[in-house]
Amino acid sequence: MKIISKTIKLRSKKYLEFIDLTDLVKEFVSESKINNGSVLIYSKHTTMAIRINEKERGIVEDFVSFINKLLPKNAYYRHNDLTVRTENLVCDPGASDCMNGHSHCLHLLLGSSETIPINKSKLILGLFQRIFAIELDCGRNREVVIQIIGK
Repeated sequence: MKIISKTIKLRSKKYLEFIDLTDLVKEFVSESKINNGSVLIYSKHTTMAIRINEKERGIVEDFVSFINKLLPKNAYYRHNDLTVRTENLVCDPGASDCMNGHSHCLHLLLGSSETIPINKSKLILGLFQRIFAIELDCGRNREVVIQIIGK
């Protein structure tokens, strides 16, 4: 059994941006020489999700519309209320990336990783499936870990 890891750095631009990681993951799997196993794609951030879906503008627009109804940014979140929040205060209270209760709630729904099987040194993805890092907050520097395990 072999385990290989790589951290990729990226810069998101905006809230609910879909960043396609599929080709990077495929290349890493190919270079790994792992014949059978699995690959984990993991976000190191509680405001960035990793999800698999189609790359199609309509789906992205539907998702943005759905999320804006489900978790509106301007709703009340205790995370944003500095009269009750006392933990993990590491940013300027006026900063947009600190008042992000909606982003953390969205992350709890979407999750931080996907695991994909590898067979014959190739990802087992459906015809239209792509791997996305989804920005749940504002544009910033991000890190995503790709880890392959197999033989």
